[in-house]
Amino acid sequence: MAKKHIYLAQPTYMSASTVHFPYAIGSLASYAWKHEEIAETYTLNGVFFLRDPIDGIVASLDAPFLMGFSCYIWNIEYNKALAKKVKERFPACVIVFGGPQIPGDASLLEECPFIDVLIHNEGEVSFYALLKAFSSGTSLYEVPNLSFRDSGETVTTSFDAICSVDGLPSPFASGFYERLMREHPDVVFVPLVETNRGCPNHCAYCSWSTGNTRVRLFPLERVFGDLQWVSDHKMEFIGFADANFGMFPRDEQIADKLIELHERTGYPKKFQVSYSKDSGDRVFRITEKLSRAGLCKGVTLSFQTMSETAQKNIGRSNMDIDYYNQLLQKYAEVQIPTYTELIVGLPGETYDSFRSGVEELLENGQHTSLLVHLCELLPLAAMDQQAYLRKYSVGYTRIPLNQPHAQITDADDIREYSRIVTSTYSMPQEDWKRTVLFATCVSCFHHLGLLQMFALYLYFEKGVRYTDFYSSLLEWLLRDEGKVFPDIRARLDEIVERQASAVFFDPRFGDVAWGFEEYAFLRIVLGKDAFYADVLSFLERYFDDASLCRELLAYQSFIVKTIDPPKDTFHGRYRWKPYFDSLLRNRRADLERADVSYRIEDGQVCASWPEYARVVLWYGRRGGKYIYSSELKEIRQDG
Repeated sequence: MAKKHIYLAQPTYMSASTVHFPYAIGSLASYAWKHEEIAETYTLNGVFFLRDPIDGIVASLDAPFLMGFSCYIWNIEYNKALAKKVKERFPACVIVFGGPQIPGDASLLEECPFIDVLIHNEGEVSFYALLKAFSSGTSLYEVPNLSFRDSGETVTTSFDAICSVDGLPSPFASGFYERLMREHPDVVFVPLVETNRGCPNHCAYCSWSTGNTRVRLFPLERVFGDLQWVSDHKMEFIGFADANFGMFPRDEQIADKLIELHERTGYPKKFQVSYSKDSGDRVFRITEKLSRAGLCKGVTLSFQTMSETAQKNIGRSNMDIDYYNQLLQKYAEVQIPTYTELIVGLPGETYDSFRSGVEELLENGQHTSLLVHLCELLPLAAMDQQAYLRKYSVGYTRIPLNQPHAQITDADDIREYSRIVTSTYSMPQEDWKRTVLFATCVSCFHHLGLLQMFALYLYFEKGVRYTDFYSSLLEWLLRDEGKVFPDIRARLDEIVERQASAVFFDPRFGDVAWGFEEYAFLRIVLGKDAFYADVLSFLERYFDDASLCRELLAYQSFIVKTIDPPKDTFHGRYRWKPYFDSLLRNRRADLERADVSYRIEDGQVCASWPEYARVVLWYGRRGGKYIYSSELKEIRQDG
């Protein structure tokens, strides 16, 4: 008897011939086909992981019995369009939707009559049981975590939010990924590894906030096998899907294994993970090891909000600020960059509390990176429940997908959407726009370095608070229409009024989308000389010594990288580099007066603005590549 044909889809965007392995459907397939009754009844006839033309995919299908779709914020609308076309062409094909973009109820079945079955929560066991039920003719009522129709009525079976991970085979070891590599030799795949699953936190904005609270550990043998597979296949990048790496003592063993493979084979070369916020000392040890091996570009020390009211409203607690300060100093001593994240739009946050929180972080020494995100509503998050939305008067705007660095797609591509929180009981829309503009200003000019040296100097020498400086700068920036910050202000108006995009496309910087602070940075660096000549009038108000202000401005401009190869030498009356090296470690220093020169020794020169935007800003952001630091060499005039 011929086997029934199964197809699986987890479409995503490709970037420069690079795409992530479709981990979710790889896990589902690996678990289902490890069972003999599934392997004897079904064949996995096709796997789709790119947003290819829909008509071409439908034409490639051969008598599909079932097609399963793994749904995320970046592919749900595409999946709907593809599934509808499949159903029209093959009415008997069973359409199954699962993944984190599936609501916790059966409402998607009412919206999309072409979908037959929803799988809620984790999918491996339910997908296997669904296939088994179809092959044996048994009732779907016995399969957990399903919603489906029966005689015109919608049925939802018992929920089992989590499953044991001990018996789940790896898509690396099962051969699933090797099949994809054989079928797509021109694609560069990026691997993602799970060492554990779940999250103990209950952050209301996160899709893990309901269920998934018990963290389950995959066997070390499986984890080490996955790492070995990545190394054996000479894959340069590896990411971990863990929500809190470093939470468990064994995570140090996993890091040691990764380092061992890297040092023995050269692969992988780059590593990325979300670290635990509650295991600072262990995370420090892990990142220090990874940094020495060249695998770590830094560590994120997240807060999301500094407001105690907002923390309470989202069910989150932060690390003590004094401990945070100690961690910053420890990481600075071993020269490991740190990154802190904040979210705009959390209930309980106000414009003033956000501004105060930024000041607190800067005063405690966070000068490397402050990543500010717009709060998004996700289907499985507690924040997306009607009771929560009503309680905190959460208002949102549906806009095109908020995904910086996504490539420009074809005009006929299916548009995806984000739901951005643009107001709460504590932050009206006008305050939301003010907060986003302020956050953009700080990120662009401080953490992307365009005026960071001025903010540091004025804070330590003149007692000017960071947020006062950047608030005044923002007012000055907004005075001239046609410049980048008025453009961003206009875009924020368009977001709340006409559902405009929260990213910018500009062909001068390639074919990818840029977040507000990155776009502002690129626009300013494109006209760097004109900007620094213009901003002098604003900066001089803080100085009694106009010549010192001009020299500092010349130094600030000198250390900002552009596409032009560094030819000039900076000459000055002060030893700026050691002074700012100390201030960046949050240590007060004396500015030594001496006739010095600085030259730049940089072997990396970008030939175009698109290359600069990609290599220096996007890829180099975590390494601070947009500002000359180690490349800056001092030449003392006194010999």
